[in-house]
Amino acid sequence: YPTSRIPVFLGGVILLVLTFVLCRRLGCGQRASCGAAVLLAMSRPLMFTAIIARPDILCILCGVTGVLVMLSIAGSVSGESASADHPRWKIFVLLGGLCGLAALFHPFALVFCLQAAAFALFLPGTISQRIGRVIVLGTTAVLVAGLWLPLILAYPDEFQSQFFANVLNRAGPGLPQRLLWPIPSFRNHAKLLWEFAGPFQCLLLIVSAVVGTPAVLAVGRRFPTIAARTYIALLWSAGYLTATVAGLHPTKGYWLYPFVLALPAFAMICDTVAGGGHCKRFGRVRGIAVWIAAFALMLPGGGLKSSWLYLRHWGDPQYHAGMFIRGVLSELPREGLFLADLSYVFDVYLSGRDTLLCQDRTVHWGDRQILYSHLLLSWEGRNAGWAEQFHAKLDRSFGDRSQPQMCEVDVFVPAGEP
Repeated sequence: YPTSRIPVFLGGVILLVLTFVLCRRLGCGQRASCGAAVLLAMSRPLMFTAIIARPDILCILCGVTGVLVMLSIAGSVSGESASADHPRWKIFVLLGGLCGLAALFHPFALVFCLQAAAFALFLPGTISQRIGRVIVLGTTAVLVAGLWLPLILAYPDEFQSQFFANVLNRAGPGLPQRLLWPIPSFRNHAKLLWEFAGPFQCLLLIVSAVVGTPAVLAVGRRFPTIAARTYIALLWSAGYLTATVAGLHPTKGYWLYPFVLALPAFAMICDTVAGGGHCKRFGRVRGIAVWIAAFALMLPGGGLKSSWLYLRHWGDPQYHAGMFIRGVLSELPREGLFLADLSYVFDVYLSGRDTLLCQDRTVHWGDRQILYSHLLLSWEGRNAGWAEQFHAKLDRSFGDRSQPQMCEVDVFVPAGEP
């Protein structure tokens, strides 16, 4: 299903370019900016987010582009008195359009919208200018995001199930409460981030934010002061809002956004270390040592073992999900309703079978009767106990679970079946 995966993968490639541009915009050297982009390319947050058929990375792509726009605006007003046409309203229309486009991809765009609204409000200017900027920004964002409206009106049940049951209800208490009391959200996301990025890349994120903040402010002479302060505010608010907007929702891909914003700070640290002191030679050695340490942090859990296994077993259905599930489906009837978890739901659907995405029964289906014929579960459904929720019994198992890179699936039938 390249139509779902290729745009996401290309979004990851574009994000690498934007990371380089963001570093350069903040005054980092060319080598440090390239190094930051390479770190992102090696990172678990990008790897996991760019290979899964979810729109998270496309939403984040709009957000990072919006950050570049905000830094451009901040740089243009530094040291100048704000006037009615400076910065021009058109650029806030562009910023609002990016927020709205992000919302077309995913509700996580609320993070960028809140950041952009705060930026428009606190940017120097008269009260009327500040309010006007927020109105222009918000109106544009709503108009662009409103392109969802025809589909919402055409499929109200699907919208209610996805947006309210899957997004809002799973996030926990209301957003104002989470913003004022973020501790439960922080605890939840600390665990998610640890699983998502791993301990070493979590360390890189924390060091970049904590040590990079004074490094950015200390070398503010390279770029306008308002731009430096804007970047620091965006960096720290990205982590805060990612946790509180997502709340208790279990999805982890959102943390790619703070990770991307932290990399320019790390590049600034390396530039500072390499440029400090009286001896340039030792400065370069220190800078190289920091980069080597950073690249070393990317290696554990970075997918090297998986890449080797997939290359070694190229063409083996046991390591190729598409080939594997086609073999499984060839042994199953085509009639009836098939429930499948995320692992193979697209493959089942593309085989021409009547298909539903299997999800938590209580949250999405309640007491509604579902007359399915087969239930296909891999790691997601097995860990969630969906076979018990849907009163299914194991019919047969396919594949091998000896390695996590190998393909496997369990096929269930209704418990009442003989």
